[in-house]
Amino acid sequence: MFFRRLLNTTAAPSEDSKQPWVTSDAAWAIAGVFAWASFFVTCRQIYLHLKYYNNPKQQKWIVRILFMAPIYSFCSWMSLKFFQISIYFDAVRNVYEALVIYYFLALCFEYLGGESAILAALKDRENKPMWLTCTCCLPPFPYGVQFLRWCKQGCLQFCVIKPLMALVTIITAALGAYDDGDLRPDGGYLYVAIVYNISISIALIALILFYAATRDLLAPYRPVLKFLTVKSIIFFAFWQGIALVMAEGIGMIKSEGDVNAGELAIAYQNFMICIEMFFASWAMYYGFSYEIYKHPDNTEAKGPHRPSKIAANLKKTLSPQDIIDDTIRNFNKKYKQYSMQVDHEEAGVDASEDEKSPEIPRKQSSSKFQKLSRDADDLSSLVSIDVNDMESDSLA
Repeated sequence: MFFRRLLNTTAAPSEDSKQPWVTSDAAWAIAGVFAWASFFVTCRQIYLHLKYYNNPKQQKWIVRILFMAPIYSFCSWMSLKFFQISIYFDAVRNVYEALVIYYFLALCFEYLGGESAILAALKDRENKPMWLTCTCCLPPFPYGVQFLRWCKQGCLQFCVIKPLMALVTIITAALGAYDDGDLRPDGGYLYVAIVYNISISIALIALILFYAATRDLLAPYRPVLKFLTVKSIIFFAFWQGIALVMAEGIGMIKSEGDVNAGELAIAYQNFMICIEMFFASWAMYYGFSYEIYKHPDNTEAKGPHRPSKIAANLKKTLSPQDIIDDTIRNFNKKYKQYSMQVDHEEAGVDASEDEKSPEIPRKQSSSKFQKLSRDADDLSSLVSIDVNDMESDSLA
């Protein structure tokens, strides 16, 4: 199915059909200029973060967030050329969009020193009901362990739901039951859109609640600029797509030649995203600057790393194991409370090893006691032999 659509996409248009400008080679070239410019700006910043990788706990999340602009731009650029199979490129873009929301929350956790530090700072604080945080109908609740857990769960569920919806979209499209903008109940678009909107709304409410609780604590890190940069990319692309679907529905976007109205709306969105990501990459360049990790006043500063070290840092940054572990831990039924951070974590000791460490001295002392007992038994046996010899000599 994929290759059949690809062949249909790359086939030359008929002479009688009029090709829309947005799907022309000229539009693709213009979009490519902005996409590649965004790529080079972001890659330079990622390289500098990896070069001065002096605070891995924070910078690994920053690097992951920075990948958002080139992934968005290149997926949109390829979708613009092969618009009839854009659903597959959009799936990659949408999955990473879900991950970025969690990356941003995890970065805020690291800015504040981790879960235990946040709990200590939020002690005796509680949420004040207000419409801005969607809690106007709820009673005040404390900013405790369960609050932090819910914030993470709210973002992590989107990281699970969004890939599943992308998979459902691909399957229903292959079966011919999915069409962008088609709100008929017998199609897949309506149900995917409903689940997607509920999931992203929960994730965004979780982020807003966390920011409302820690706004004064996050102030030194300029969270508003970072938040607006990341969220503007996600929201602008989302609502831009909704506006184009509505424009298609009321007849403002019509089929042209071999391109139907739905494909034309997707092409317009992809073209605009390629241009927007160029400006977004510059906003991220200043919002997530590497300069603070290069400054000599940084207590963890170690200077630039070798190229081999940069490659190793990139490999560690791209590993998804921490996300998997955090998802399992936060949704575990046996979960009771957050595992508090301790100083040994900075030395690279795992929590599982820490739980076993108190038993080590007991095992060592037990083995030493057994050894001393054996030595004592041997000594007593020797003493008894010597005594018996002395008694036999005296009798003789």
